[in-house]
Amino acid sequence: MPRPKSTTPAYQFHVSGQAVVRLDHKDFYVGKHGTPESYAKYYALLAEYNANGKKAPGANVASVRMAESDILVKHLVADYRARELPKCQHNSGDHGWRSNLLDLIETKFGEIPADTFGPRKLESVRDVLVTRGNCRSYVNKQVRFVIRVFRYGVARELAPASIITGLECLAPLKYGEARENAKRQPADMEAVRKTLPHLCDAVAAMVRIQLATAMRPSELFRMRPCDIDRSGEVWFYRPVIHKTSHHGKAKSGPILGDALEALAPYLFGDAEEPCFQTSKDTTGNKNNYRRHIARACEKVGVSGSFSPRYDGALGEGQRIQSGHRSGNLKKPSRM
Repeated sequence: MPRPKSTTPAYQFHVSGQAVVRLDHKDFYVGKHGTPESYAKYYALLAEYNANGKKAPGANVASVRMAESDILVKHLVADYRARELPKCQHNSGDHGWRSNLLDLIETKFGEIPADTFGPRKLESVRDVLVTRGNCRSYVNKQVRFVIRVFRYGVARELAPASIITGLECLAPLKYGEARENAKRQPADMEAVRKTLPHLCDAVAAMVRIQLATAMRPSELFRMRPCDIDRSGEVWFYRPVIHKTSHHGKAKSGPILGDALEALAPYLFGDAEEPCFQTSKDTTGNKNNYRRHIARACEKVGVSGSFSPRYDGALGEGQRIQSGHRSGNLKKPSRM
């Protein structure tokens, strides 16, 4: 069966040594073929083409001969969006806010040269985020992400290294300069016990495992039967990918007591597939997990619903955030 023809206009080599892309039977030159600058302009041009309903931008000399133009913020953002943003698609929450933040930067400063984006412009982006009602820690996290985007641009030689020095001079927000979230408290164990019978089997098992082992939610979502070492008397969870795997460190957590009893029914499926999947055979995420718990808490009348935290604990009173709906978690069917 022949491979289906791609509908995306291709980045091509021109005999002049330039990179060229053809849109609506018109050639757009984006710079020397193979250079980061030419790819950044190609991605920005492609984004504009798609946003226009598969129609080429206005055919003026400046747009057709983009090779002669400066690297703008929109070029750098488009390059990051095409190359780096897909790497966080496994986490719909992170992918969503990062994509929205890139949209904000592109809308507000897309047409200025990338090397002129300094701390004052970053501060104006931060002011918008504060005005939208985001909490202080979240705003600081978003600002660090913007700096990360421009650090990527420096690595790709799309912006000078001095730009990072300037952006990092902007001090993070201090206490009182933006809204503060209420402090999280440990979950009431009596509330957890009341809620467990009203959770589906998979979510109840995840809660029991998290209580017994203090795993992070992300570790639960990635857990596969092949990651459980059952060679000895005590079982160990040895994930290939974890928080410190990029530092070359190994992780090993014992599976004992209630965690062992809760996990056992989910170890009879494909060894390479996650133990806990949604009804659409996709990996769950923290938002999906949290919503299931919130609904069960509401059902039994538990005041101040508890929810999973990133450090493996179960916290009380955390705001239930909306996110991508990836389906209901399955009951054990791999017996």
